[in-house]
Amino acid sequence: MRHTVTVLAALTAALTVHASSWAQESDPFHGKDISLIVGNGPAGGFDQSARLFVRHYGRFLPGNPLVVVKNVPGAGGLIAANHIFNVAPKDGTELGLFPTSVALEPLFHNQQAKYETNKFTWIGNMNSDASNSCGAWKQSGIKTWQDVKNRVTTIGAAGPSGESAIYSKVIADLLGLKTKVILGYTSSQTVLVAMQRGEIDGSCGLNVVATYAQFKEQARTGDLVIWMTFGRQRVSEFPDAPTVYELIKNDNDMKVAELVFGQNRINRGLSAPPGLSPQLTKRLRTAFMATMTDKTFLADAEKSGVLIHPMTGEETATIYQSFYDEPKEVVERTIKIMGRME
Repeated sequence: MRHTVTVLAALTAALTVHASSWAQESDPFHGKDISLIVGNGPAGGFDQSARLFVRHYGRFLPGNPLVVVKNVPGAGGLIAANHIFNVAPKDGTELGLFPTSVALEPLFHNQQAKYETNKFTWIGNMNSDASNSCGAWKQSGIKTWQDVKNRVTTIGAAGPSGESAIYSKVIADLLGLKTKVILGYTSSQTVLVAMQRGEIDGSCGLNVVATYAQFKEQARTGDLVIWMTFGRQRVSEFPDAPTVYELIKNDNDMKVAELVFGQNRINRGLSAPPGLSPQLTKRLRTAFMATMTDKTFLADAEKSGVLIHPMTGEETATIYQSFYDEPKEVVERTIKIMGRME
């Protein structure tokens, strides 16, 4: 009798553990919140996209967890990327949103990037059809990209890993421009304010659609000048601004441009730490795409002026791998342009 009781107790304990494990598998976010760690300060383009996303993502996850934004600005997003890779728990409760240029810092030999790009768990990308640009305010005296050839132009950026800093260095080298990067701004919004105040001449990390939505009247009057874009085609919002690809004269320069500006294919990539279980990864990715195609979300995106052209987590990971497949000589030249030769 005692043996039977012991066996029953053991079976009960085993079933309890199994039931608990099954509950965690079926509802991994029960009683938990999710933090979306944004590598930029409040009010910028990344912050705006993040706050749109968190209003809807929880509806498509088991348990309908609360999803909140936590801004962790610093070094253009590098601090946030290091946190997601090395510190964030591997249970899906901390996700990351930081620029593609930051995600690729290990490729360009940044010793402060304590992560491996292809080991992040990529959940998806909100916008794969974005064009960034260089812009200036009227008082800078800049009207076209050629004006930057004949003067030193100060460009605001968050950190050396940020798009504005990298892009301005690359176009300076490829096109013979004269730019000086001023670091320390927390977001694209703070850079725009500094431009308006005359503290700096401009930025080379301005999202075309978001900037036009915010400054449509200033663009019409000429107070805001977009003097170069980084997409393959000219944009309808600023049709007089040439693309960088129009201005490049030789194949070697074009390969560098494709490596650097091709990063715009991943404009709002959502990441999670490495080592997530396949089941949890699938849940996060499925919920992401369900959010991206939801009518309520898309209506909110249109109202907010946030462009949505999503890709899956698998597609996002494949594109990141493609950057690492670029010829070694192209990567090394880009590193030299960025001033990171050891």
